Amino acid sequence: MAHSSLALSASHAGDGDVQTRLEVARGAIEGRFLEVGEVLSHVVDGTSALITALDLMREGLEGQEVAAATRQLSQASEQLRELPAALHARRDRLGCLVSAGDALTVCIEDMRQHLAYLRVFGVNIKITSGGIAAAGPEFAIFAQEICDCIELGRTQLDTFRNDLSSMDGALRAALGHEDELRRRCDGLLPAVPDALVGQTAAIADHQAKIAQITARVGELVRDVRKKIGSALAALQIGDITRQRIEHVQHGLALLRDSAPANALPAEARARLDAFVHRLLAAQLHATIDDFHRDVSRIGQSVGAIAGDASEILRLRDHAQGGSSNGEASFLRGLETSVGEAFALVDDIEAGARQAADVSRSAANSARDLAAQIEAIQNMRADVQMMALNTTLKCSRIGETGKPLGVIAVELRAHAGHLETSAARTLTALQSLSASADAEPQADGQDGATSAALALRDAVGRIRKTGDAVEGGLVDAARQGDEVVDMLRRAAARFDFQRQVGDHLDQAAAELESLSGDVRVDDLMGALSPLLADLARSYTMAQEREVHAALTAGLDVAAIEAPAEAETVEDDDLLF
Repeated sequence: MAHSSLALSASHAGDGDVQTRLEVARGAIEGRFLEVGEVLSHVVDGTSALITALDLMREGLEGQEVAAATRQLSQASEQLRELPAALHARRDRLGCLVSAGDALTVCIEDMRQHLAYLRVFGVNIKITSGGIAAAGPEFAIFAQEICDCIELGRTQLDTFRNDLSSMDGALRAALGHEDELRRRCDGLLPAVPDALVGQTAAIADHQAKIAQITARVGELVRDVRKKIGSALAALQIGDITRQRIEHVQHGLALLRDSAPANALPAEARARLDAFVHRLLAAQLHATIDDFHRDVSRIGQSVGAIAGDASEILRLRDHAQGGSSNGEASFLRGLETSVGEAFALVDDIEAGARQAADVSRSAANSARDLAAQIEAIQNMRADVQMMALNTTLKCSRIGETGKPLGVIAVELRAHAGHLETSAARTLTALQSLSASADAEPQADGQDGATSAALALRDAVGRIRKTGDAVEGGLVDAARQGDEVVDMLRRAAARFDFQRQVGDHLDQAAAELESLSGDVRVDDLMGALSPLLADLARSYTMAQEREVHAALTAGLDVAAIEAPAEAETVEDDDLLF
């Protein structure tokens, strides 16, 4: 009897140790599983935000902005390539204006020569008439009028020549600018449009790389989220284990507080304790097996997720590492090429404006010069009329007037030569005017302006898309960092074997040491209500199966599964 009392006392002391370990395990489950579950829930939220950011980036990359910018850069490149032809045509037209001016210069020099002869003959008339008494003072006055008219014509011709010289200077300056512009075009074309095409390809390649990384990371994040969802579902093993621990604790409490059991003799009580401990040990072993199996699965999943999640950091590396330097490089190259293209088209537009101004000036000069030529032609008509009058007066004077008549004839002849030169000058003026009027107001400017607009719009689109994508990239990288950090924290906290499993193993070992395969047929009066009460606490099908296996063959009355008990298999609760 004393030995049985000692055994009973040891059994109750062992129950206390088991209870302590079970309580530690249960507390750890409530704390650690809940904590890991919250972290994983945050990870799910983080991955959702990351997927949204990646989708927005993909939509931006797949949108029309990049495609439109690429088209515009290509269009600008083609328009830049066509500029030399427009410049060549414009230079040819300016050359025609210069040639027309050169022809006018020849005509003017010819007219100056004829006027010089006319002036000589006019002076001769004046001198000769002074030596003929019969001519009288009237003839001298008339001769002075001829000289004055010729001098007026020479003054008008000098004005004509000065105006033509100014126009010629402007034309040659414009022609020199065109030659310089052509040399610049030769230096920049086709290098600049080729560079634009190359940078267009670099932009497309860069965006394609981002799209590829984004797609890869997006797939990875979706896979991670799926795995985390499975891990969260599998974390139910914590709640299942906690409930089953509580059922074991409940069984120990029933054993301790059962009045029929406490009324048994020590030897019978020891056998009843050993049987119940054996049953509870079996329940705990089954719980531990499930716990270790599922926790091992979850641990492997979380570890694998944390490992896979490091791939997400490629997004950060791309946002902060060497690839961004590559992007900065081609953006700098693009800005340089676009800057050179802008400078070129600005010069071309300035050249077009200058050419248009020179053309308008030439047209105006041609009209002014034509008016001056008409004045000289009127002067020529006056001189011829005066010369004719001189001839008539000379015929009245007689023999003494013959020298004046000869001079008057020569004067009329050279006035005719002046008329011929004036006609040629008018023809040259008409050619100049036609060339000036044919000069487009903005030859080459339309192409340059279109290229500038296309470049400006393309750069704006690239900047806009680039800023949006890079901003999204940085944001996604930050969210990726947060996701990876949370996964690592979850993995670090996932030491359930040490925090829970060891305590369960020790509690099971102690229960095992207190149990025994003993005969209890004669103890059913005290054991049956205890077993029935314990059976009613079960919520898992496996618990009832373990219970049924250990109580098979016993005459246990009304030990049935409660109606509200859950009948879902453990596997259905997991993955």
